[in-house]
Amino acid sequence: MKVALYARVSTEQQIENYSIPLQKERMKAFCLSKGWDDMTEYVDGGYSGSNLNRPALQQLQKDIADKKINAVIVYRLDRLSRSQRDTLYLIEEMFLPNNVEFISISETIDTSTPFGRAMIGVMSVFAQLERETITERLRSGRLKMVKDEGLWAGGAESCPYGFTRLKRGKLVINEDERAHIVRIFEEYVILKSYIKVQKKLEKEGFKPLAEWRIIPLLKNRVYIGEVSFGGEWYKGAHEPIISTELFNQAQKVNEHLKYKNYGKIKNNVFRRKVVCGLCGETYRSYSQKDLKTQTRYFYMVCCRRKMPARYESKCFNRNIQRTDLEEEIFNRIMNLEVSGEIEFNKKRTPVDYSTKIKALDEKINKILDLYIESGLPKETLDVKLADLNQQKEKLITQSKDTDYEITRMEQMIKEGIPNLFECDLDTQTAIVDLFIDKIIVKENSLQIIWNQ
Repeated sequence: MKVALYARVSTEQQIENYSIPLQKERMKAFCLSKGWDDMTEYVDGGYSGSNLNRPALQQLQKDIADKKINAVIVYRLDRLSRSQRDTLYLIEEMFLPNNVEFISISETIDTSTPFGRAMIGVMSVFAQLERETITERLRSGRLKMVKDEGLWAGGAESCPYGFTRLKRGKLVINEDERAHIVRIFEEYVILKSYIKVQKKLEKEGFKPLAEWRIIPLLKNRVYIGEVSFGGEWYKGAHEPIISTELFNQAQKVNEHLKYKNYGKIKNNVFRRKVVCGLCGETYRSYSQKDLKTQTRYFYMVCCRRKMPARYESKCFNRNIQRTDLEEEIFNRIMNLEVSGEIEFNKKRTPVDYSTKIKALDEKINKILDLYIESGLPKETLDVKLADLNQQKEKLITQSKDTDYEITRMEQMIKEGIPNLFECDLDTQTAIVDLFIDKIIVKENSLQIIWNQ
Protein backbone atom coordinates (compact mmCIF):
# COMPACT_ATOMS: atom_id res chain seq x y z
CA MET A 1 0.00 0.00 0.00
CA LYS A 2 1.65 3.25 -1.18
CA VAL A 3 0.35 6.00 1.08
CA ALA A 4 0.69 9.78 0.65
CA LEU A 5 0.69 11.84 3.86
CA TYR A 6 -0.41 15.38 3.02
CA ALA A 7 0.18 18.14 5.57
CA ARG A 8 -0.49 21.85 5.23
CA VAL A 9 -0.35 24.80 7.54
CA SER A 10 -0.61 28.53 6.97
CA THR A 11 1.74 30.77 8.95
CA GLU A 12 -1.15 32.24 10.93
CA GLN A 13 -1.91 28.77 12.28
CA GLN A 14 1.55 27.90 13.59
CA ILE A 15 0.50 28.70 17.17
CA GLU A 16 -2.55 26.47 16.88
CA ASN A 17 -2.80 22.69 17.13
CA TYR A 18 -2.22 22.14 13.40
CA SER A 19 1.59 22.17 13.32
CA ILE A 20 3.33 20.11 10.66
CA PRO A 21 5.02 17.77 13.21
CA LEU A 22 1.69 17.07 14.91
CA GLN A 23 -0.06 16.30 11.62
CA LYS A 24 2.72 13.95 10.51
CA GLU A 25 2.86 12.21 13.88
CA ARG A 26 -0.88 11.46 13.91
CA MET A 27 -0.95 10.32 10.28
CA LYS A 28 2.07 8.02 10.71
CA ALA A 29 0.53 6.47 13.82
CA PHE A 30 -2.68 5.79 11.85
CA CYS A 31 -0.70 4.13 9.02
CA LEU A 32 1.26 1.92 11.42
CA SER A 33 -1.97 0.78 13.05
CA LYS A 34 -3.11 -0.35 9.59
CA GLY A 35 0.21 -2.01 8.83
CA TRP A 36 1.11 0.48 6.10
CA ASP A 37 4.79 1.36 6.06
CA ASP A 38 5.31 2.66 2.49
CA MET A 39 4.68 6.35 3.21
CA THR A 40 5.60 9.50 1.27
CA GLU A 41 5.27 12.96 2.82
CA TYR A 42 3.88 15.96 0.93
CA VAL A 43 4.20 19.17 2.95
CA ASP A 44 2.99 22.68 2.10
CA GLY A 45 4.28 25.05 4.75
CA GLY A 46 2.83 28.55 4.74
CA TYR A 47 0.15 28.02 2.06
CA SER A 48 -3.53 28.92 2.19
CA GLY A 49 -6.16 26.24 1.66
CA SER A 50 -8.32 28.56 -0.46
CA ASN A 51 -6.92 27.26 -3.75
CA LEU A 52 -4.89 24.40 -5.26
CA ASN A 53 -1.80 26.44 -6.13
CA ARG A 54 0.46 24.64 -3.65
CA PRO A 55 3.74 22.97 -4.68
CA ALA A 56 3.39 19.76 -2.67
CA LEU A 57 -0.27 19.34 -3.66
CA GLN A 58 0.65 19.81 -7.32
CA GLN A 59 3.35 17.15 -6.95
CA LEU A 60 0.87 14.84 -5.22
CA GLN A 61 -1.57 15.13 -8.14
CA LYS A 62 1.25 14.39 -10.59
CA ASP A 63 2.25 11.27 -8.63
CA ILE A 64 -1.37 10.11 -8.49
CA ALA A 65 -1.69 10.52 -12.25
CA ASP A 66 1.53 8.48 -12.60
CA LYS A 67 -0.05 5.67 -10.52
CA LYS A 68 2.47 6.02 -7.68
CA ILE A 69 -0.12 6.43 -4.90
CA ASN A 70 -2.85 4.11 -3.52
CA ALA A 71 -4.17 6.26 -0.65
CA VAL A 72 -4.05 9.88 0.52
CA ILE A 73 -4.25 10.66 4.23
CA VAL A 74 -4.75 14.06 5.90
CA TYR A 75 -5.03 15.04 9.56
CA ARG A 76 -8.17 17.13 8.92
CA LEU A 77 -10.27 17.72 5.83
CA ASP A 78 -9.49 21.44 5.80
CA ARG A 79 -5.77 20.58 5.54
CA LEU A 80 -6.55 19.32 2.02
CA SER A 81 -8.69 22.33 1.07
CA ARG A 82 -11.04 24.94 2.50
CA SER A 83 -12.93 25.16 -0.78
CA GLN A 84 -15.90 22.84 -1.33
CA ARG A 85 -15.38 22.91 -5.09
CA ASP A 86 -11.67 22.11 -4.81
CA THR A 87 -12.27 19.32 -2.30
CA LEU A 88 -14.85 17.64 -4.50
CA TYR A 89 -12.64 18.12 -7.56
CA LEU A 90 -9.69 16.38 -5.90
CA ILE A 91 -11.77 13.49 -4.65
CA GLU A 92 -14.11 12.97 -7.61
CA GLU A 93 -11.79 13.94 -10.49
CA MET A 94 -8.38 12.96 -9.13
CA PHE A 95 -8.56 10.38 -6.34
CA LEU A 96 -11.51 8.13 -7.25
CA PRO A 97 -10.79 7.81 -11.02
CA ASN A 98 -7.25 6.69 -10.14
CA ASN A 99 -8.50 4.22 -7.50
CA VAL A 100 -6.92 6.25 -4.69
CA GLU A 101 -8.57 6.09 -1.27
CA PHE A 102 -8.89 9.31 0.74
CA ILE A 103 -8.83 9.28 4.53
CA SER A 104 -9.20 12.17 6.99
CA ILE A 105 -8.33 10.80 10.42
CA SER A 106 -9.88 13.61 12.53
CA GLU A 107 -13.33 13.31 10.95
CA THR A 108 -12.98 9.54 10.40
CA ILE A 109 -13.75 10.01 6.70
CA ASP A 110 -12.84 7.14 4.41
CA THR A 111 -13.87 7.31 0.74
CA SER A 112 -13.60 3.54 0.46
CA THR A 113 -17.06 3.45 2.14
CA PRO A 114 -20.36 4.96 0.82
CA PHE A 115 -20.91 6.84 4.11
CA GLY A 116 -17.42 8.33 3.91
CA ARG A 117 -18.03 9.62 0.39
CA ALA A 118 -21.33 11.18 1.47
CA MET A 119 -19.71 12.95 4.43
CA ILE A 120 -17.13 14.61 2.19
CA GLY A 121 -19.74 16.97 0.73
CA VAL A 122 -21.12 17.89 4.14
CA MET A 123 -17.73 18.53 5.75
CA SER A 124 -16.38 20.51 2.79
CA VAL A 125 -19.36 22.92 2.99
CA PHE A 126 -18.41 23.83 6.55
CA ALA A 127 -14.72 24.09 5.64
CA GLN A 128 -15.58 26.55 2.86
CA LEU A 129 -17.87 28.56 5.16
CA GLU A 130 -15.09 28.86 7.69
CA ARG A 131 -12.63 29.90 5.01
CA GLU A 132 -14.97 32.57 3.57
CA THR A 133 -15.63 33.96 7.05
CA ILE A 134 -11.91 34.18 7.73
CA THR A 135 -11.29 35.76 4.32
CA GLU A 136 -13.88 38.49 4.86
CA ARG A 137 -12.53 39.25 8.31
CA LEU A 138 -8.97 39.41 7.00
CA ARG A 139 -9.98 41.62 4.06
CA SER A 140 -11.66 44.14 6.36
CA GLY A 141 -8.65 44.10 8.63
CA ARG A 142 -6.21 44.61 5.78
CA LEU A 143 -8.21 47.48 4.29
CA LYS A 144 -8.19 49.22 7.68
CA MET A 145 -4.48 48.51 8.01
CA VAL A 146 -3.77 50.12 4.61
CA LYS A 147 -6.27 52.97 4.63
CA ASP A 148 -6.03 54.07 8.25
CA GLU A 149 -2.48 53.09 9.18
CA GLY A 150 -0.68 53.28 5.84
CA LEU A 151 0.83 49.80 6.17
CA TRP A 152 1.75 47.29 3.43
CA ALA A 153 -0.96 44.63 2.99
CA GLY A 154 1.17 42.17 1.04
CA GLY A 155 3.29 39.38 2.46
CA ALA A 156 7.06 39.35 2.87
CA GLU A 157 7.44 37.49 -0.44
CA SER A 158 5.74 40.33 -2.36
CA CYS A 159 7.57 43.16 -0.61
CA PRO A 160 8.62 45.68 -3.29
CA TYR A 161 12.28 45.97 -4.21
CA GLY A 162 13.94 48.68 -2.13
CA PHE A 163 12.04 47.91 1.07
CA THR A 164 12.04 45.40 3.93
CA ARG A 165 8.71 44.36 5.46
CA LEU A 166 8.60 44.38 9.25
CA LYS A 167 5.85 43.26 11.62
CA ARG A 168 2.26 44.06 10.55
CA GLY A 169 3.31 45.33 7.13
CA LYS A 170 5.50 48.25 8.13
CA LEU A 171 7.92 49.07 5.32
CA VAL A 172 11.42 50.36 5.97
CA ILE A 173 13.88 51.35 3.28
CA ASN A 174 16.63 48.90 2.40
CA GLU A 175 19.58 51.25 2.23
CA ASP A 176 21.54 48.91 -0.06
CA GLU A 177 18.73 49.09 -2.65
CA ARG A 178 17.64 52.74 -2.19
CA ALA A 179 20.38 54.13 -4.44
CA HIS A 180 19.54 51.57 -7.15
CA ILE A 181 15.87 52.66 -7.22
CA VAL A 182 16.79 56.35 -7.42
CA ARG A 183 19.26 55.73 -10.24
CA ILE A 184 16.72 53.65 -12.21
CA PHE A 185 14.21 56.52 -12.18
CA GLU A 186 16.81 59.21 -12.88
CA GLU A 187 18.39 57.38 -15.81
CA TYR A 188 15.04 56.34 -17.30
CA VAL A 189 13.99 59.98 -17.52
CA ILE A 190 17.23 60.76 -19.37
CA LEU A 191 17.79 57.63 -21.49
CA LYS A 192 14.10 56.77 -22.08
CA SER A 193 14.95 53.06 -22.43
CA TYR A 194 14.72 50.19 -19.94
CA ILE A 195 17.57 48.29 -21.59
CA LYS A 196 19.92 51.28 -21.70
CA VAL A 197 19.19 51.96 -18.03
CA GLN A 198 19.94 48.34 -17.17
CA LYS A 199 23.23 48.27 -19.09
CA LYS A 200 24.45 51.56 -17.66
CA LEU A 201 23.66 50.64 -14.04
CA GLU A 202 25.29 47.22 -14.39
CA LYS A 203 28.50 49.00 -15.40
CA GLU A 204 28.16 51.14 -12.27
CA GLY A 205 28.10 47.98 -10.16
CA PHE A 206 24.37 47.64 -9.42
CA LYS A 207 22.91 44.14 -9.46
CA PRO A 208 21.06 43.29 -12.68
CA LEU A 209 17.26 43.41 -12.82
CA ALA A 210 15.44 41.93 -15.80
CA GLU A 211 14.13 44.59 -18.19
CA TRP A 212 10.56 43.38 -17.68
CA ARG A 213 10.96 43.78 -13.89
CA ILE A 214 11.93 47.41 -14.34
CA ILE A 215 8.70 48.22 -16.22
CA PRO A 216 6.29 47.61 -13.26
CA LEU A 217 8.88 49.05 -10.87
CA LEU A 218 8.76 52.39 -12.68
CA LYS A 219 4.96 52.49 -12.30
CA ASN A 220 4.86 51.56 -8.59
CA ARG A 221 3.61 54.43 -6.42
CA VAL A 222 5.01 52.77 -3.30
CA TYR A 223 8.26 54.61 -4.08
CA ILE A 224 6.58 57.98 -3.49
CA GLY A 225 5.21 56.90 -0.12
CA GLU A 226 1.86 55.30 -1.03
CA VAL A 227 0.34 51.85 -0.41
CA SER A 228 -2.45 50.10 -2.29
CA PHE A 229 -5.40 47.83 -1.60
CA GLY A 230 -7.94 46.61 -4.16
CA GLY A 231 -6.51 48.87 -6.87
CA GLU A 232 -6.79 52.04 -4.74
CA TRP A 233 -3.78 53.99 -3.45
CA TYR A 234 -3.54 55.55 0.03
CA LYS A 235 -0.92 57.57 1.92
CA GLY A 236 1.62 55.18 3.39
CA ALA A 237 3.39 55.29 6.73
CA HIS A 238 6.77 54.59 5.13
CA GLU A 239 9.39 57.05 3.91
CA PRO A 240 9.34 57.63 0.13
CA ILE A 241 12.44 56.75 -1.87
CA ILE A 242 11.96 59.23 -4.71
CA SER A 243 10.15 62.53 -5.13
CA THR A 244 6.70 62.80 -6.67
CA GLU A 245 8.19 65.09 -9.33
CA LEU A 246 10.71 62.44 -10.46
CA PHE A 247 8.00 59.76 -10.46
CA ASN A 248 5.71 61.89 -12.65
CA GLN A 249 8.55 62.58 -15.08
CA ALA A 250 9.05 58.83 -15.49
CA GLN A 251 5.33 58.34 -16.18
CA LYS A 252 5.41 61.00 -18.89
CA VAL A 253 8.32 59.20 -20.58
CA ASN A 254 6.48 55.90 -20.40
CA GLU A 255 3.28 57.33 -21.92
CA HIS A 256 5.27 59.04 -24.67
CA LEU A 257 7.03 55.81 -25.62
CA LYS A 258 3.81 53.81 -25.45
CA TYR A 259 2.04 55.92 -28.03
CA LYS A 260 5.17 56.60 -30.06
CA ASN A 261 5.90 52.92 -30.62
CA TYR A 262 2.39 51.57 -31.01
CA GLY A 263 1.76 50.47 -34.60
CA LYS A 264 5.22 51.52 -35.82
CA ILE A 265 8.27 49.55 -36.85
CA LYS A 266 11.76 50.95 -36.60
CA ASN A 267 14.35 49.82 -39.13
CA ASN A 268 16.56 47.98 -36.67
CA VAL A 269 13.88 45.88 -34.92
CA PHE A 270 14.03 43.29 -37.73
CA ARG A 271 17.49 44.26 -38.96
CA ARG A 272 18.81 41.73 -41.51
CA LYS A 273 16.24 39.18 -40.41
CA VAL A 274 13.68 39.53 -43.22
CA VAL A 275 14.71 37.35 -46.19
CA CYS A 276 13.12 36.76 -49.59
CA GLY A 277 11.69 33.26 -49.98
CA LEU A 278 12.25 33.30 -53.78
CA CYS A 279 15.79 34.58 -54.27
CA GLY A 280 17.26 34.61 -50.76
CA GLU A 281 18.12 38.31 -50.72
CA THR A 282 17.47 40.55 -47.70
CA TYR A 283 14.43 42.84 -47.48
CA ARG A 284 15.12 46.52 -46.76
CA SER A 285 12.91 49.25 -45.33
CA TYR A 286 11.75 52.28 -47.31
CA SER A 287 9.24 55.05 -46.79
CA GLN A 288 7.04 57.15 -49.04
CA LYS A 289 4.75 60.09 -48.44
CA ASP A 290 1.19 60.11 -49.75
CA LEU A 291 0.93 63.46 -51.58
CA LYS A 292 -2.82 63.72 -50.97
CA THR A 293 -2.88 63.00 -47.24
CA GLN A 294 0.75 63.95 -46.49
CA THR A 295 0.97 60.70 -44.53
CA ARG A 296 4.23 58.80 -44.60
CA TYR A 297 3.99 55.03 -44.79
CA PHE A 298 6.72 52.40 -44.46
CA TYR A 299 7.23 49.23 -46.43
CA MET A 300 9.87 46.55 -47.03
CA VAL A 301 11.14 45.40 -50.44
CA CYS A 302 13.43 42.59 -51.63
CA CYS A 303 16.80 44.12 -52.67
CA ARG A 304 16.74 42.13 -55.91
CA ARG A 305 13.37 43.66 -56.79
CA LYS A 306 14.24 47.21 -55.71
CA MET A 307 17.66 47.28 -57.44
CA PRO A 308 17.50 44.69 -60.29
CA ALA A 309 20.41 46.28 -62.17
CA ARG A 310 22.79 44.87 -59.55
CA TYR A 311 21.67 41.30 -60.25
CA GLU A 312 21.37 38.97 -63.21
CA SER A 313 17.58 39.06 -63.02
CA LYS A 314 14.80 40.81 -61.16
CA CYS A 315 12.86 39.24 -58.25
CA PHE A 316 9.09 39.66 -58.21
CA ASN A 317 8.36 38.67 -54.62
CA ARG A 318 5.80 40.84 -52.86
CA ASN A 319 6.38 44.05 -50.87
CA ILE A 320 5.33 44.13 -47.20
CA GLN A 321 3.75 46.94 -45.25
CA ARG A 322 5.95 47.28 -42.15
CA THR A 323 2.92 47.70 -39.89
CA ASP A 324 1.52 44.39 -41.19
CA LEU A 325 4.85 42.69 -40.57
CA GLU A 326 5.07 44.07 -37.03
CA GLU A 327 1.53 43.04 -36.19
CA GLU A 328 1.99 39.44 -37.33
CA ILE A 329 5.47 38.88 -35.87
CA PHE A 330 4.77 40.52 -32.52
CA ASN A 331 1.50 38.61 -32.09
CA ARG A 332 3.14 35.28 -32.97
CA ILE A 333 5.87 35.89 -30.38
CA MET A 334 3.37 36.86 -27.67
CA ASN A 335 1.22 33.79 -28.44
CA LEU A 336 4.07 31.28 -28.22
CA GLU A 337 2.79 29.88 -24.91
CA VAL A 338 -0.40 28.57 -26.55
CA SER A 339 0.55 28.25 -30.23
CA GLY A 340 3.28 25.65 -29.77
CA GLU A 341 5.25 27.09 -32.72
CA ILE A 342 8.52 26.38 -30.95
CA GLU A 343 9.37 22.79 -30.04
CA PHE A 344 12.33 22.84 -27.72
CA ASN A 345 14.90 20.07 -27.89
CA LYS A 346 14.30 17.82 -24.92
CA LYS A 347 17.33 15.58 -25.51
CA ARG A 348 19.42 17.33 -22.92
CA THR A 349 21.07 16.34 -19.67
CA PRO A 350 18.19 15.40 -17.34
CA VAL A 351 17.71 17.17 -14.02
CA ASP A 352 16.74 15.29 -10.87
CA TYR A 353 13.95 17.60 -9.77
CA SER A 354 12.62 15.16 -7.15
CA THR A 355 15.90 15.30 -5.19
CA LYS A 356 15.98 19.08 -5.38
CA ILE A 357 12.35 19.36 -4.23
CA LYS A 358 12.95 16.89 -1.39
CA ALA A 359 15.93 18.95 -0.19
CA LEU A 360 13.74 22.08 -0.11
CA ASP A 361 11.03 20.18 1.82
CA GLU A 362 13.62 19.26 4.43
CA LYS A 363 14.66 22.89 4.76
CA ILE A 364 11.01 23.97 5.12
CA ASN A 365 10.41 21.38 7.84
CA LYS A 366 13.51 22.53 9.73
CA ILE A 367 12.36 26.16 9.60
CA LEU A 368 8.90 25.22 10.90
CA ASP A 369 10.41 23.12 13.68
CA LEU A 370 12.62 26.03 14.70
CA TYR A 371 9.58 28.33 14.80
CA ILE A 372 7.57 25.96 16.97
CA GLU A 373 10.30 24.64 19.24
CA SER A 374 12.83 27.46 19.49
CA GLY A 375 10.72 30.57 19.16
CA LEU A 376 12.07 31.69 15.78
CA PRO A 377 10.69 35.24 15.10
CA LYS A 378 7.63 35.15 12.85
CA GLU A 379 9.10 37.87 10.60
CA THR A 380 12.12 35.64 9.98
CA LEU A 381 9.83 32.64 9.40
CA ASP A 382 7.78 34.51 6.79
CA VAL A 383 10.85 35.65 4.85
CA LYS A 384 12.53 32.22 4.87
CA LEU A 385 9.33 30.32 4.01
CA ALA A 386 8.52 32.71 1.16
CA ASP A 387 11.99 32.24 -0.36
CA LEU A 388 11.97 28.44 -0.03
CA ASN A 389 8.41 28.06 -1.33
CA GLN A 390 9.22 30.29 -4.30
CA GLN A 391 12.18 28.04 -5.15
CA LYS A 392 9.98 24.97 -4.75
CA GLU A 393 7.19 26.34 -6.95
CA LYS A 394 9.69 27.11 -9.70
CA LEU A 395 11.11 23.59 -9.57
CA ILE A 396 7.69 21.95 -9.61
CA THR A 397 6.52 24.14 -12.50
CA GLN A 398 9.60 23.14 -14.49
CA SER A 399 9.26 19.46 -13.61
CA LYS A 400 5.67 19.28 -14.92
CA ASP A 401 6.66 19.78 -18.53
CA THR A 402 10.31 18.85 -18.71
CA ASP A 403 13.11 16.93 -17.06
CA TYR A 404 15.86 19.29 -18.24
CA GLU A 405 17.04 22.80 -17.42
CA ILE A 406 14.96 25.30 -19.38
CA THR A 407 16.43 27.99 -21.62
CA ARG A 408 15.95 31.73 -21.32
CA MET A 409 13.39 31.55 -24.14
CA GLU A 410 11.39 28.85 -22.35
CA GLN A 411 11.55 30.78 -19.08
CA MET A 412 10.24 33.96 -20.68
CA ILE A 413 7.39 32.10 -22.36
CA LYS A 414 6.35 30.60 -19.01
CA GLU A 415 6.62 33.91 -17.13
CA GLY A 416 4.72 35.83 -19.82
CA ILE A 417 6.11 37.81 -22.74
CA PRO A 418 5.41 41.55 -22.37
CA ASN A 419 3.13 43.40 -24.79
CA LEU A 420 5.58 44.20 -27.57
CA PHE A 421 3.34 46.92 -29.00
CA GLU A 422 3.83 48.93 -25.79
CA CYS A 423 7.55 48.26 -25.31
CA ASP A 424 10.26 50.69 -26.30
CA LEU A 425 12.48 50.08 -29.33
CA ASP A 426 15.33 48.46 -27.40
CA THR A 427 13.04 45.99 -25.62
CA GLN A 428 11.32 45.06 -28.89
CA THR A 429 14.70 44.48 -30.56
CA ALA A 430 16.06 42.41 -27.65
CA ILE A 431 13.03 40.10 -27.61
CA VAL A 432 12.95 39.69 -31.40
CA ASP A 433 16.68 38.86 -31.36
CA LEU A 434 16.14 36.34 -28.58
CA PHE A 435 13.40 34.42 -30.38
CA ILE A 436 13.89 34.87 -34.13
CA ASP A 437 16.74 33.90 -36.44
CA LYS A 438 15.08 34.64 -39.82
CA ILE A 439 11.73 35.75 -41.26
CA ILE A 440 11.20 34.30 -44.73
CA VAL A 441 8.74 36.15 -46.99
CA LYS A 442 6.73 33.72 -49.11
CA GLU A 443 4.03 34.44 -51.67
CA ASN A 444 1.13 34.33 -49.21
CA SER A 445 2.72 33.86 -45.80
CA LEU A 446 5.62 34.55 -43.47
CA GLN A 447 7.80 31.69 -42.25
CA ILE A 448 9.67 32.27 -38.98
CA ILE A 449 12.91 30.41 -38.30
CA TRP A 450 12.98 30.36 -34.49
CA ASN A 451 16.18 30.29 -32.47
CA GLN A 452 16.41 26.79 -31.00
